Amino acid sequence: MKGSIYMTFALTFMMIAAMVALFFCGYFVGVIKEKYGKNWLFAIPITIAMLMFNIIWALMEMGKSGRWG
Repeated sequence: MKGSIYMTFALTFMMIAAMVALFFCGYFVGVIKEKYGKNWLFAIPITIAMLMFNIIWALMEMGKSGRWG
């Protein structure tokens, strides 16, 4: 029972961290767009954002499992 509480906190913390990273990816896309115009630098935050989206999706699927909570 105790272990599942710690795992719930760990999953929640990872979810919050992934959402914050996703937010800052959008922020940096806006900064790059304003500062440099359309540039290949867009690829970096967009790639990280896709990774964060997949991590969020995986965490949601892990959270549905009875094993984690």
